Amino acid sequence: MTINPSNIILKPIYTEKSLEKQAIDKYYFWVNPKSNKDQIAAAFFAIFNIKPVSVNTSKIIGKIRTDWRTKKTITKPNQKKAIISVPKGKKIDSLIPNTK
Repeated sequence: MTINPSNIILKPIYTEKSLEKQAIDKYYFWVNPKSNKDQIAAAFFAIFNIKPVSVNTSKIIGKIRTDWRTKKTITKPNQKKAIISVPKGKKIDSLIPNTK
């Protein structure tokens, strides 16, 4: 069964911390919560044509909040974040946001 790489790696994360880590060849992505590290590494190679050195993942549990006007609970979805390390000197130019 072939898995579409765009269903594994959903989108990059743009925060101050993630942009600083790009200088030391680490990239942050939101990924499918059901994917494992091997699938993430294969999808990253298929999209960017760079073999990752390592893949670290963390699960972010969705928060439960209360809308005080309607007295209903709002549940945020669970998410999964991947930190992908690439070999030294390899850069992904398409992930660098425009800063003007």
